[in-house]
Amino acid sequence: MEKFLQRILIVLVFGLIALIGLSTRAAAEGALAIGTTGNIVADGVAIGGSVNNPSRGDAIAGALETCRSQPDVQKAAEHCRIVRMFTGKCYAAAFDPKSGTPGFGWGLGPDVAVAKRQAMSHCRASAGKDRAQFCQIQENITACDRHN
Repeated sequence: MEKFLQRILIVLVFGLIALIGLSTRAAAEGALAIGTTGNIVADGVAIGGSVNNPSRGDAIAGALETCRSQPDVQKAAEHCRIVRMFTGKCYAAAFDPKSGTPGFGWGLGPDVAVAKRQAMSHCRASAGKDRAQFCQIQENITACDRHN
């Protein structure tokens, strides 16, 4: 009986250690920032994402820094703000590559495929029927946050 109780105690101790270890692991954090003056045709749009950060603050700072550091759309970059916080999701952006066109969209989803579909759908809708077919996913603005 004593050996049985020792085994149960050992199992409980190891179980407790495992639970403590799992509960103290930090979840990855992601953030997405968008900057626009409201006139995408004239001023463009800035976007910045940050994934796999140890804290919300780090995710926000990274997304805003990336968004604000786009010199080709500086007017838009001055208006960067966080539009989404997330954990364990992917984001994507799509643009009409022609300057002076309104086509832009972003998406957030459980995987890259869903995020890209959303981004393309929003881009096509904002581009209008004459430019919708030109929307393209920007692979350098596509990323996934890991979920611990």
